[in-house]
Amino acid sequence: MFGYVVANLDKLTPAQKERYRAVYCGLCRALRDRFGQKCRLTLSYDMAFFILLLSSLDRTELAEEKAFRCPLHPARRRTAFVNRHTLYAADLNVLLAYSQRMDDWEDERRVTALAQAKALGKGAETARERHPDIALALDEGLKELHRLEQDGETNPDLPAAVFGQMLGSVFAIQGHPQEDSLRAFGDSLGRFVYLMDAAVDLKKDVLHEKYNPLVAVDSSRHEGILQALMAACVEGFEALPVLRDRELMENILYSGVWTRYLAQKKGEARA
Repeated sequence: MFGYVVANLDKLTPAQKERYRAVYCGLCRALRDRFGQKCRLTLSYDMAFFILLLSSLDRTELAEEKAFRCPLHPARRRTAFVNRHTLYAADLNVLLAYSQRMDDWEDERRVTALAQAKALGKGAETARERHPDIALALDEGLKELHRLEQDGETNPDLPAAVFGQMLGSVFAIQGHPQEDSLRAFGDSLGRFVYLMDAAVDLKKDVLHEKYNPLVAVDSSRHEGILQALMAACVEGFEALPVLRDRELMENILYSGVWTRYLAQKKGEARA
């Protein structure tokens, strides 16, 4: 369920775009250095938000790496920002990506998902050894999600709550002064992401007879449900002592998280 917690680039200043991309590039390089080239394929802008948030909360500076050329974007030299939160996010990025692919395999028996999970296996195992509590929470959450999906659960709050708990465990850094607030924020964000993904995929899931938690909910209610979930998420964010890069993160939460949903609605209106 990657790809929703992203910035609306059209509403960022040039300086904000550069900083955002530098954090993303730092994560990419951390994935390469910690897990090898294959795990770079799991790269997600969602984790860039996580790095910005943690760095802002404890005033950790983003160390700038010297300009380099990216093989995928060779036209111009790039800058990467890296700190200890980047390394933590790289571990979680791999864990979440592995869990996502295994979930796809369990739900759909998609061979490509299993192959990708196997390719991530060594990196995921290393990340599990570093963060056993989080890995366990993800395993238990996926097991419960699979059960709800197999049962055809029509109450969307139940699977959304499970996914929220999973993301809450990722955000709640043990011993952090804001551990409880981070867990609550991650929980709210997870609930939103789960049902946003369901709303975006609803027509496709119905067509292919796949489980979707919103299938029994009138489509006219979907946007209202999502707005209420994001309002709770924003409330949790506002309670955190975020100072640096606040406008960039507000862009993500107030605008960026809606980009895929709005793009789909726009496409449907044109059809």
